Amino acid sequence: MLYRVCVELLRPYPLLIFFLLGVQIFLWRRKMISVRLRWALLLPTLLLWLFSMPVVSFFFAATLEWAHPPIYQRPQDIDAIVVLGSGVAPPDSMRKKAELDTTGMRRCLKAVELYHAGSPCPVVVTGGRVSSYKTGPVMAEVMRDFVISQGVAAEDVILEDQSRSTYENAIRAIELLQARDIDSALIVTDATHLTRALGCFRSLGMGAHAGGCNYKATKLYLTPSSFLPSAAAAAMNQVVFHEWLGLFYYRLRGRI
Repeated sequence: MLYRVCVELLRPYPLLIFFLLGVQIFLWRRKMISVRLRWALLLPTLLLWLFSMPVVSFFFAATLEWAHPPIYQRPQDIDAIVVLGSGVAPPDSMRKKAELDTTGMRRCLKAVELYHAGSPCPVVVTGGRVSSYKTGPVMAEVMRDFVISQGVAAEDVILEDQSRSTYENAIRAIELLQARDIDSALIVTDATHLTRALGCFRSLGMGAHAGGCNYKATKLYLTPSSFLPSAAAAAMNQVVFHEWLGLFYYRLRGRI
C-alpha cells in the first residue's frame, strides 16, 4: 500500500499540482499578493485536485454507466450487432499498417464475444474518415478486418464507412439494417457512450439494446490513492464531461 501511494505521489501530474499548492502556501504566508488574488489562484488549484481524484471520477462515470449494466449473453430478440467506431492510427514511417486504438479494440472484442454467444448474425462495423488529413484505411475497414480475424464470418460483416459522428453512425447503420428487414440491434460501445448512442438509434426508430464495454464504475475500493490527483482520473472525467455536453447538444438538436 505504501509503495503504491509513493508511486502515485511521484508521478508528474500530482507533483505539478503539489508544486502549485506549495507556491500558493508560500504566497499566503508571505502575503506577497492581495487576498483576492490568492483565492483566485487557490480555488482553481483545489478544483483541479477534486476533478482529478479517482473517487470523484468513479461517481462521475457511474452517472452514465449504471443505467446500462454489462451483458455477457446476446438477447434472443436481437437480429444484429452494431459496433460504433472509435479511432484508428494510420500507417506512417514507423507503423506499417493501420491499428485500432485501445477503445476501438475493446469495442470490437465485446462485439465478437456477443457474436459468438448465439447463432451467427449480421455485425455492422461503423466509422468513416473523421479527419480529412489522415490516410490509409478508414476506421470501419480496420474494424472489419479485426473482427474477421477473431472468428466473425466475413459474410456476416456489414461495412458502414461514411459516418463521422455518433448520430451519423446511427443513420447509416439503420439504413443498412433496414435494407435487410432488420429492426433491432445490439449497440456495442463504451459504457459511458451508451446513453447517447442508444438515444440516437431509438429516436430513428430502431429497437436498440445496450452492449456496453470498458466499464470504469464497477466497484469502489477506497484507498489513500483514491483521493490523490491522478492524470487517469482527470482523463476519465474529461470523457464524462464530453458525454454530458454531447447529450445536451443532441437533445438541443432533437437527435435523441
